[in-house]
Amino acid sequence: MKRSNTTGEAAIFRDVSLKSLKSQTGGIEAPISEVLTMLRDVSSRVDGEPAQTIKDAMKVLSSHELYAPSINRFRDADRIATQYYDGLIRLHHPARQRKRSVVDAHREKRGSHGERRRVSADVKNALENDNCWKFDILHLEKVSDHHALSQVGMKVFERWKVCDVLGCSDDLLNRWILSIEAHYHAGNTYHNATHAADVLQATSFFLDSSNVATHVNESHAVAALLAAAVHDLDHPGRGNAYLINTRQSLAILYNDNSILENHHIALAFQLTLQHNANVNIFSNLSREEFIQMRHAMVEMVLATDISRHFEYLAKFNKMSVIDVAEEQRDTNSLTICDMLVKCADISNPAREWGLCQRWAHRIVEEYFEQTREEKEKGLPVTMEVFDRNTCNVPITQCGFIDMFAREAFATFTEFAKLGELSDQLESNYEKWKLMTSQWTPSHNTNLIL
Repeated sequence: MKRSNTTGEAAIFRDVSLKSLKSQTGGIEAPISEVLTMLRDVSSRVDGEPAQTIKDAMKVLSSHELYAPSINRFRDADRIATQYYDGLIRLHHPARQRKRSVVDAHREKRGSHGERRRVSADVKNALENDNCWKFDILHLEKVSDHHALSQVGMKVFERWKVCDVLGCSDDLLNRWILSIEAHYHAGNTYHNATHAADVLQATSFFLDSSNVATHVNESHAVAALLAAAVHDLDHPGRGNAYLINTRQSLAILYNDNSILENHHIALAFQLTLQHNANVNIFSNLSREEFIQMRHAMVEMVLATDISRHFEYLAKFNKMSVIDVAEEQRDTNSLTICDMLVKCADISNPAREWGLCQRWAHRIVEEYFEQTREEKEKGLPVTMEVFDRNTCNVPITQCGFIDMFAREAFATFTEFAKLGELSDQLESNYEKWKLMTSQWTPSHNTNLIL
């Protein structure tokens, strides 16, 4: 039955041209972004010392940790106060040596090849184009008997010389990724090890962009790859709101804040550092190197919390990479990697149509099951739209692109010079849009099949 073109339905589909993006998203501008915009406007109308003062203020407001104290008045003169600052506030003490960019690191390591792993012919063929955006991770899932994460993981880690950075053996890294893979829930239709493999492959693809690699240091690149691999570890197939409403122990433990994201990264380090497992890939790092690697991985995994999506997007939008000091370059590197892993996590709508559609069916199926369980238990329904008996799947996909994916991909791909990904996203959007009028609840019966 053809759906009527009501005003409410028409509002679902917005003008999707990238030129109109700014006006479309004006309603979700962060307050700090508005302040920076006002200061930028003022600075363009003044000269001399006032202009420089405004620029200095903008630099402070654009810092990675806006509310982290910068206490300088006593640090050189008061030894006790300095120790309080370092011990209770600063917590970790980043080294000041210049860090190699991904470009520099790969130039130095060119020609270095590790020992090749033995894989079946089918898996080898499936891995052949793993550095391409059209890579079919779902085919690898099939031919590897659901070991896509360990298979693509070791190939990606080999390309990026992760063992060299961590100072560990290929065998140790292989044991680690197998342990991580084993702690994903195979029964989840979406949040499983194959999704982690997909995010890892996308992360590697983004890091391959020359404009990204120029501004990302080597340790952050490795942290991004490892964070991608663990970013949904032990995901129960239910969202944060469900865990809060059912008073799950994880919700109590993490005070209802980024519950799953905190759990994913905490468990990753628990598994890695346990003494009897022999999978500690960080054992040869210095204390300072480990602290920095851990800090970066935690930051990147927490950035995948969709409830903080616009916060990280605003931070990335206000980043400047022109004529910045060494310390700011390190902050920029982490900001870029936060955004990079975020985009990798929500990259399905920008994949080739066949993959886009199959991934959409997988996550919708998982949401259907959560909604069913919530209704059976008399719980608040987290997302009423994902009721199997009424859901119009294409509309939900258009809604996700409108709300989250479009601006994130437009912003990041402009920076990374990967505009073809945004083009693919818009093409998929149009396909979903055309399907909305023909979709009926009967299509929801066997989405995965």
